[in-house]
Amino acid sequence: MKDDIVIEYPTAGATYGRDEYGVYSYGEYPGSSVLAGQTRRSFLGSYATLEETRSNHPGASWHGNGSGFVEQPVPETPPAWLDPTAIGERWTDD
Repeated sequence: MKDDIVIEYPTAGATYGRDEYGVYSYGEYPGSSVLAGQTRRSFLGSYATLEETRSNHPGASWHGNGSGFVEQPVPETPPAWLDPTAIGERWTDD
């Protein structure tokens, strides 16, 4: 499946927020990730103007102002492939 490339304004994430146009790739975390099946959002770049952004990412879509950032929760239970004896750690904090 091909990722969607999206222009967002303002550019924002868990630890940053700027009055710039950000370009992000939206896809899905693979089955080998603890976030498997959840939406993956990857930062590709930021620009001062929409025109500059579109020039550098001509195939990106623009849906108007707003950030698509969503905090990704870690699942309550580990994925089926996790072998705690192989990594020497537990999934829970208890």
